[in-house]
Amino acid sequence: MRFRAPILAALMLATLAGPAMASGAGSGASAQQPATRQDRLTSAESYVPVPTLSAGVLQRMSTQGTLVVDMGLDIPDEELRLRARLNGPRLRDTLRSALATYASTYYRDRTAPDPDELTRLMQQAVDRTLGAGGARVLMVNIIYQRRQG
Repeated sequence: MRFRAPILAALMLATLAGPAMASGAGSGASAQQPATRQDRLTSAESYVPVPTLSAGVLQRMSTQGTLVVDMGLDIPDEELRLRARLNGPRLRDTLRSALATYASTYYRDRTAPDPDELTRLMQQAVDRTLGAGGARVLMVNIIYQRRQG
């Protein structure tokens, strides 16, 4: 019975080491990097991801919850895409302002967010910031997190 413990330990070690060896981790090969957010959504060169945005839903002088939006921009024109990347901080600021406007003016607590209205406000903000049309707002996710309490 005593000889089973070392065999069991060796078997468990081999089971755990198997996937690592198969992936090349033990042979000095570089491990595969996790996919970036853009790679997970699309492989299109024209897609410019935007960091997750959030805004508080303010009604009756108190915070009712938070709207969280994942989105990106589709910009086929290479020159306009470069301008958007160079103006990234301005774009994020104007998109946050558009989301805050929607959250405090258009959205009502305990209702479903209106993606059409939110996209319209964000599209206007992007066009105004870039000074030209050609960038299309693409919504990935809209989540409303209601405040507990």
